Amino acid sequence: MALFITNVIHQHIMTKKKLTLLISSIVFIEWLEFSLYMYLGTLISIVFFPPELGSSALLLTYSIFAISYLGRPLGGLIFGLYADKHGRRAPLILSAVLIGITTIGIGCIPSYQHIGIFAPILLLSLRLLQSFAISGEFNNAAIYLMEHNPIYTTLAGSWIGTASSAGMFIGGMTAVLVSTSHFPQSWRFAYIMVGVVALIVMLLRKRLLESPAYQQYLIDSAQAHSYSIPVPEHPLIRLLKYHKVSLIKITLMAAFLNVYIYTCNIYFISFLVTHANYPLQQATLYMTLVQAAVTLSIPIFALLAEYIGYQRVLTPCIILMSITAPSLFYSAHANYNNLLLLSFGCYVIANSGISATLFRYLFECLPTDVRCTGTSLMWSLSAALFGGTSPILAAYFIDQNWLVMPGLYVIFFALLLLLSQGINHTK
Repeated sequence: MALFITNVIHQHIMTKKKLTLLISSIVFIEWLEFSLYMYLGTLISIVFFPPELGSSALLLTYSIFAISYLGRPLGGLIFGLYADKHGRRAPLILSAVLIGITTIGIGCIPSYQHIGIFAPILLLSLRLLQSFAISGEFNNAAIYLMEHNPIYTTLAGSWIGTASSAGMFIGGMTAVLVSTSHFPQSWRFAYIMVGVVALIVMLLRKRLLESPAYQQYLIDSAQAHSYSIPVPEHPLIRLLKYHKVSLIKITLMAAFLNVYIYTCNIYFISFLVTHANYPLQQATLYMTLVQAAVTLSIPIFALLAEYIGYQRVLTPCIILMSITAPSLFYSAHANYNNLLLLSFGCYVIANSGISATLFRYLFECLPTDVRCTGTSLMWSLSAALFGGTSPILAAYFIDQNWLVMPGLYVIFFALLLLLSQGINHTK
């Protein structure tokens, strides 16, 4: 009897592990591709734009990245509504296939030398479609995992943060290998391989079952219908009518995270190279090692949050990140190496704590029937407005010699987020 119980528990744990790996894998691929694109911006700009543009080609490459974010709000709305009305499973399958196809497509686009202006047009088109698909993946994957784990909800959601960080780490390492490769088209091989893996994940996801929380919601809805209880209003109407404050909180959290990630990580590599005179490979390696430390630390902070409460981890880490952001730029520009190392350490702690508790915070903002719609839509809107534009805005600040502005930009959103903490979720 004891052996039977042990086998059942072991099988349950293994099933949870496989589910976590399957759901978080596309998020890993998403952030790996993001990192590749941003870290290899110089190389990609040479492929898709004419050489006479010079440094402007890099700006156009990053502009395509920013413009592609415009596809996110529509994707967040469509995928979110479908997930709330018909279940979490189908959107996770569709997003995986779209991400796989578009990633392979980007790796196969001919260069500007071969097809001219159609090269950047195809790049923009595929990135728009990819962003549309990604908006149905990031938050919905976290919600799916947390709805499967009502006991360790914070830890379940943290695996999406871990996958994001791991994707950035592997993307950084891949970028280092590609940038040192003697084969200039090696980045294409990386894109195609990543896309193929996404399609394999899509096939495996077809075996997924619906989340227990959503199944319970369907049962409750059926019982309400049998008792002739009025049909609930449209999810968007319910969100705007009963959850306006929660939508604001989700927007501010998304803005803060996108701004500090793209400013203090992605763009900071370019800052180290152009203003602190670090070699590109060394700057990329530094941030890659930082990201590795974040990846390893996120589950630890998630376990801590399960023990002491997620708010007691999240709030101090938001404050720490607001201090760390200006310190990174100041120490790098002033060549204060010890302060820079300390700032990197603080970034690891702050980013790990935020990534570990972020999705639990979002999960608590909304009930099951509107959770995917509200979270995906507001996150996508915020990412489009603040995420994709952050590297360009940071570059503009630095070009104007406003060296403290990128850090102040992070502080601004941190303050707004902290001020919103004391407001009740409901209207």
